[in-house]
Amino acid sequence: MATSTFAQEISVKGGFVQDSVKIGEDIQYWLTASYPESLDLILPDTLYDFSPWEFSDKRYFPSQLKGGQVFDSAVYVLQSYEIDPVQYLSLPAFILKNKNDTVSIKAAMDSLFFQTLIPAKADTIRLKTNTVYKEVSSLINYPLIWIIGAALLVIAIVVFLVFGKRIRKMFKLRKLKKEYLKFSEQLTQQIRTLKKEPTQKTAENSLVQWKLFLEKMENRPFSKLTTKEIMSLDYTSELKDTLKNIDRCIYGGISDENLYKSFQAIEDFTQHRYSVITDQIKNS
Repeated sequence: MATSTFAQEISVKGGFVQDSVKIGEDIQYWLTASYPESLDLILPDTLYDFSPWEFSDKRYFPSQLKGGQVFDSAVYVLQSYEIDPVQYLSLPAFILKNKNDTVSIKAAMDSLFFQTLIPAKADTIRLKTNTVYKEVSSLINYPLIWIIGAALLVIAIVVFLVFGKRIRKMFKLRKLKKEYLKFSEQLTQQIRTLKKEPTQKTAENSLVQWKLFLEKMENRPFSKLTTKEIMSLDYTSELKDTLKNIDRCIYGGISDENLYKSFQAIEDFTQHRYSVITDQIKNS
């Protein structure tokens, strides 16, 4: 470390904190300047060319004023990728005379040693030949994945805009068909039970399930409608005698061996309404 002066009142000093450096390792270099407060002096910033050193970071300290003299200081974090045995650096301070004229004052050159990671007797090292193939994992091409993902997203959006309405119809029809087949299977089983034993409980459960299914398919609150309200609809007139017969069994306790035929009529009505609703969805 050394000192370089410009006149008697200006002093610039600098040097390495460490005495050796490894390749790519952070090394600290300090720089101080003392000058009259009448002068405008600056220390190197991030735009300064630190070659052959690589700039990594810096830390400036607040200026101090004592007896008309200003004291500035900074610490620079640098890296070296050179392998010279001895490496040097001397940073300057700049006195600004005017907009187009500056004077640089450098600190005395300081040096440090390059610390090699290879043993001193490197020529005695013998490399071992190994020709056995070893499989390594392939790298994932993330940019390509992002590009493919973005392309698929664009295609999906275009498909939705062009075929979205048709796709929604298809899913709606598929869901309705699944629910209808499930209801039809349950109702067929209940009709068989009513044919063998026409009980009030079986009839009530069958009627409730029918109303719940119609409610989903027709999008009307059938589960809350009375028999009279259901028959007042413009497409249920054929169920007038059927629903009255079921009500006599459920609410009047009147047993009827042919009760199952009333639910067969309900089954036929529901199948017809399913056909009507699916046609409406297809043509909407």
